[in-house]
Amino acid sequence: MTEQELANVIWDIKEVIRNSYDDSEVEDVILPFTLLRRLDCVLEDKYDAILEELNSFDEKVRKYKLQSLMKKNGITFFNMSGLSLKKMLNAPDHVGDSFKTYLEGFTDNVKDILANFVHEDGDSDVVDLSKIYSRLDRGNKLFAVIQQFVEKADLHPNKVSNAMMGTIFEIVIRRSKESTNTKAGQYYTPREIVKLLVSLTMCGKEQDLFIPGKAFTIYDPCCGTGGMLTVGREHLQEMAQNKNLKVYLYGQELSEKTYAICKADLLMKGDDQNLDQQLFQGDTLADDKLYGKKFNFMLANPPFGVDWGKDTNVKKAVLKDNCPGGRFEAGLPSTSDGSLLFLQHMISKMDEQAGSRIGIVLNGSPLFNGDAGSGWSNIRKMLLERNLLDAIIALPKNLFYGTDITTYLWILDNKRPVEKYRKALFIDAAHTKEFTNLLQKNLGKKRYEVSDSGAKEIFKIYKEYKSYSRDIEYEKTGELEQLEIAKLLDYDDFLYTNVSVRRPLRLWFENISDKYDALCKSEDFNAEDKKNLILRDIAQLEGVDEKRSDHEFFAWLKENKMKTTKAQQKLIRDAFGEINEDAPIAYVDPFKNSGESVIDTNLNDTEKIPMKQDIEEYFEREVVPFAPDAWMDRSKDKVGCEFPFTRLFYKYRPLRRSEDILAELASLDNTLNEELSHLKEDRVYEAI
Repeated sequence: MTEQELANVIWDIKEVIRNSYDDSEVEDVILPFTLLRRLDCVLEDKYDAILEELNSFDEKVRKYKLQSLMKKNGITFFNMSGLSLKKMLNAPDHVGDSFKTYLEGFTDNVKDILANFVHEDGDSDVVDLSKIYSRLDRGNKLFAVIQQFVEKADLHPNKVSNAMMGTIFEIVIRRSKESTNTKAGQYYTPREIVKLLVSLTMCGKEQDLFIPGKAFTIYDPCCGTGGMLTVGREHLQEMAQNKNLKVYLYGQELSEKTYAICKADLLMKGDDQNLDQQLFQGDTLADDKLYGKKFNFMLANPPFGVDWGKDTNVKKAVLKDNCPGGRFEAGLPSTSDGSLLFLQHMISKMDEQAGSRIGIVLNGSPLFNGDAGSGWSNIRKMLLERNLLDAIIALPKNLFYGTDITTYLWILDNKRPVEKYRKALFIDAAHTKEFTNLLQKNLGKKRYEVSDSGAKEIFKIYKEYKSYSRDIEYEKTGELEQLEIAKLLDYDDFLYTNVSVRRPLRLWFENISDKYDALCKSEDFNAEDKKNLILRDIAQLEGVDEKRSDHEFFAWLKENKMKTTKAQQKLIRDAFGEINEDAPIAYVDPFKNSGESVIDTNLNDTEKIPMKQDIEEYFEREVVPFAPDAWMDRSKDKVGCEFPFTRLFYKYRPLRRSEDILAELASLDNTLNEELSHLKEDRVYEAI
């Protein structure tokens, strides 16, 4: 069976307990029993022989002998009960007691894992599945569940590899989350994307793998079921052609259940010596369990669109580390999406001496959200200032189980070769037909998978690290057209200066008495307010309704013995002035017909001027012809950074001629009429 088929079989076991459990509770049974079945299958071939040898020793020394026997047989866990799920089927009347004995017989490392499936607030001492099996036993479902798993789920390592097992767990989790309308995308990443991300992240480090005695570390701050970690290790060992290459895996995971699966997966692969110091449960942003550690490779698919400001502990930790030397010193994204917090967290763990590479999956928001000076922009700018950004790859839509949006792979490196200095490669692999295969059946929102040929082409383009074009079929016409697939860009291509553009206020003053009457009728205006009395006095002046410019109006007031302060001048302009593009300019000192202009705040604007362009030349070319009276307020200049992926790869296509569109509509109309006519004839014939 394939991973998908096996996962479907396992998930269908839920029908045994359908009447006893809600949809939200089903995974509480299915996940731990899947794990137990896998543990049994892993031990199956060696279990009886090890147990027989153990029982030959006195009870006092068995514990010490067990460790040596486990090491001798290449296993990292055991069960001293003499039972397995399969053996329990021989005594159906005692299945409850047998299951309790079975759970108690596991070594402590397994008990620790199982505790995460039943942990509740204030119940941290739980070390078994008593809450689960006792409920099943009371409902006479325990035997049936065990029987189903034994008979239908053969998870022996000879038939199901560790990689397959990891995928099975992930599919079961996805099925569970979909059944309760929970986003599965936050739990794991499709394996073909993991493999692509891993290959890109580890590209260029091949020679390091052959250094005698060298060991490597891989870290995932939101490791889920551990797919990225295990695929990463397998990839390094495959590149080194050495299955014994030392690769140490580190990770942290928020969800207790997925953490338990990850830990169990690593346990079954022999990673038990320092697992308690390598893998942790908890929120990475709120509490970094691996504080101070540095890593060679880091991989992650952090949650998208999660509001990090809602969790008090996370918010407190993030704000604390938003300081010089802190994890988030570059800046903070908006609370609506914390994915760039994970990126900064990973950057803080880059090894400056040995070098580190990062591969992370992100959505489109981190590319362009935020203006110059914002946290978003400053984070992007930091990547360039530290020469970290190596590549960004756009993937097609509908690749993930929980979202259909376009996603991007970011590759970072803090030991980039000289030829890559201040350069980044952008790859537009968002072309569905060229880089993916259509799935026979949708998996959630996942309609496509990255094809082997697509993954190879992306890797080849990245490795060559240069601009690249190829023929792509335009989906609307079916015609081939040459498109840029990769662009090698300078860092300055992503930087811009945000320049404030100002224009003068232009005012006419006329029909003042009518405007004052309108003000008095307004609910928001108090004519008796002391500050507003000057407006009344002006409105009562003889000749006040004549048309005057700003300078003329205030000069006229002065002639009429009316003195005005700066605050009153603004009040008068707001109340009686009419903005008009054809009116003369209003000056800060209205009694002078020159000098500093009053700014028309309604016309305030900004220009994003590319770093590579001269600001003065740009202004004269792009602004002055359309607004001759405009000027730049350079005191408010801000340098911003964005990665405008869509704009970089945009290809202009002229609009279709109206004649062609009408001809197509006519053709479709004729075709439809013909089909309707045939349908009517068929019905008449059937009636006869």
